[in-house]
Amino acid sequence: MTMLSPIWPAQLDHLRLDSSDPAALAKFYAAAFGFRTTDFSAEEFYLQGPGRRLVIGPGEPGGRPYHGFRLTGRQQLDEVRAYIQGKGINIEPSPSPLFDDDAVAVRDPDGWLNVFGLPRAGLPSHPAVNTPSALTLPARLQHAVVATDNLPRMMAFYEDALGFTPSDYCSADIDDPATRKVAFYRSDPEHHSFAVFSGSETRCDHHAYEVECWNDIRDWADHMSANNIKLWWGPGRHGPGNNLFFMIQDPHGHQVEISAELEIMPREMTARVWPLEERSLNLWGPGWIRD
Repeated sequence: MTMLSPIWPAQLDHLRLDSSDPAALAKFYAAAFGFRTTDFSAEEFYLQGPGRRLVIGPGEPGGRPYHGFRLTGRQQLDEVRAYIQGKGINIEPSPSPLFDDDAVAVRDPDGWLNVFGLPRAGLPSHPAVNTPSALTLPARLQHAVVATDNLPRMMAFYEDALGFTPSDYCSADIDDPATRKVAFYRSDPEHHSFAVFSGSETRCDHHAYEVECWNDIRDWADHMSANNIKLWWGPGRHGPGNNLFFMIQDPHGHQVEISAELEIMPREMTARVWPLEERSLNLWGPGWIRD
């Protein structure tokens, strides 16, 4: 009998984003996505809003050094550590200032660091906001996506080593698993908390914030317009995940998504296969086909 991974359930809690000018990038995200900013140091910033947290610091512009996945408690954390060690995967020290020091950090074949942990107590907080603004709009940090030039190796790691649950694949030939080009993975009932697209190189793809309804999509688009930020893709509806969406680009060209109505899938539901075509990526209009 195959042992189910104790990583279920886990939710994306925060990301680290790198910049040659961290203060400027933090200012952009604070204005665009409704974050309050706290200085961790002269070059590292902690951003928080309702259901969303980021760390921004110095590094290669557009870099994303780690993804932080929040677990439910100490028992699950211990089980995750034992499971990963049992798989022979090297555990690294956690770099996240938002998780307790005993968080479990593991690096995938492309070098992305995933950190599984529990929120650190005593971090700075901010007063409640009563005046309508981006700080009062819902937008829970929900998923992260990367591109790879070695999809089979990445799929084997996330499915067989970590035990994420596949939700959907996109394939050049839906009858041939060897032609898969996209893999969506869930770590709780939401359609995906992580996804991998086949591309010409290893790079960031996008990260996403989940809102509550179509009206929230409208309100966020109006907010972007008020800040002279153009929609880069959408609005539309994805095939895999069935979610409404639009995307913008940050100052480093990193795509950021606002999403609603993401599909809910029980753990036992098996993965489906979609043809790799524009309509799968956007049922309403043009698709973003990665190179």
